[in-house]
Amino acid sequence: MSGVLRAAAAVTVAVLATAGPGAPAHAAAALPTVDYVSLGDSYAAGVGAGTPVDSCRNTEGAYPRRWTATDAKQVRLTTATCSGGKTADVLAAAAAVTAETDLVSITAGANDLGVTGAFAACMTPGRETDCAAAQAAIEAALRTTLPAAVGTVLTTVKERAPEAKVVLTGYPKPFSETGTCTGTDIPVAIRALGNRVMSGLNAVLAAQAKLAGVAYVDVESAFAGHEICSAAPWVVGFEGQADGTILHPNPTGHTEGYLPPFTKAVGTPQDVAQWIAERDAPPATPSPSGSVTPSASASPAPSAVAAPPRDTPSLPITGPDVVLTVLAGVALIAVGGAVYLLARRA
Repeated sequence: MSGVLRAAAAVTVAVLATAGPGAPAHAAAALPTVDYVSLGDSYAAGVGAGTPVDSCRNTEGAYPRRWTATDAKQVRLTTATCSGGKTADVLAAAAAVTAETDLVSITAGANDLGVTGAFAACMTPGRETDCAAAQAAIEAALRTTLPAAVGTVLTTVKERAPEAKVVLTGYPKPFSETGTCTGTDIPVAIRALGNRVMSGLNAVLAAQAKLAGVAYVDVESAFAGHEICSAAPWVVGFEGQADGTILHPNPTGHTEGYLPPFTKAVGTPQDVAQWIAERDAPPATPSPSGSVTPSASASPAPSAVAAPPRDTPSLPITGPDVVLTVLAGVALIAVGGAVYLLARRA
């Protein structure tokens, strides 16, 4: 075979191979990284869920880190949570949130009420007056100062990251009112009081989330049956009094109590990344004729192909396949021309 024929045949084979069925039109684009900022108090930091890794007592067992770990390559986590943080502290920590932030989680409000101090007072014999005063202070805060404080945190975060998903989580009820406590007994009246306080706090959080237009994650139902004094508690009881983990979710509390409802609210890291890609996709632009031209990220419209004769089998040739098929035809014509010229010379 002459050089002309060999070259023409090579072109034909290459074009036909490229034009074969199943050839991808383009490679799939990689999903963007999720910029995630976690804000909040000791519940968000994961106190009780592992060994603290810093002075704020953050642990690897905290639900923000657990969620990130489900697809660590897809998420860039900024941890701005700190044990003991009140809403004012969370507001200051919100400086970590920027216009580039895609996801923000917040767990805050309990420290504004002084829940731990109230529990200690009510559990100590002879401090009945302190217990009553603590209850009154909590009830007043729930009615007056706390709603505005939480609302300020939410609006500030939304202003700093107007395109981000913002999620506010609630708290579990700490006590089983029917179970039997092991070790130190907790009177049923105090258990009921603690649960009422947390339910009141959660009601404030849910209302403020609705006003701010952010998602609220209810964890009460997830923890139901796993409170302190239950058979399988997900909240640390008096065994955590010495190290300050009492009344906090244990590792299972984060993996089974917080993580599932949080994931249900925001999706997986892949889900959030896909949402970001769709959010940031360029809009369709009008063509000079006034019609709308799809953006580069949009799927191309099927090319118009003349209908085949009634008795001719139709082939699904659209889009890039049309161009490749035409090139294949050109190559075949080139081969035929080369053969014809060689025949004449012979």
